[in-house]
Amino acid sequence: MAMPHAPHSATVAKGLLLLAFLVCTGGMVGPAGIEQVLVPWDKAAHFIAFYGLTLLLFTAFPRRRRLDLTVLAIFAGAGTEVAQILAGRDGEIGDLCADALGALAVLAPVWLEHLRFPRKERRASGLVNTEVLEPEREAA
Repeated sequence: MAMPHAPHSATVAKGLLLLAFLVCTGGMVGPAGIEQVLVPWDKAAHFIAFYGLTLLLFTAFPRRRRLDLTVLAIFAGAGTEVAQILAGRDGEIGDLCADALGALAVLAPVWLEHLRFPRKERRASGLVNTEVLEPEREAA
């Protein structure tokens, strides 16, 4: 059975994700101070950037586990800090913490949903995509 095509929103989110990643990478690795044009506090800029990137990851890849996408975003934050060091800028652990908090802030409502509703209730109400949890099995 062929895999269904990604919904239109996922396709649009993938394009926006690529654009946002390029803009954020340019701002974080490029000349110091560029990000301060929009957000004066560096840590807030990192938080906002990784909140947005993680949200776009969730939308672009709806069939992937959200925890995996969040960890991927945190690793991307670590990668930008290493890239800053290689580019002659200061990589800071505080920036990485802000990146991680931004990514985890997107995951927090998902965790609250899991605490609030038992699995059966989530499935019955449509809060869980059962198609992802139980893919159709091909006839033998």
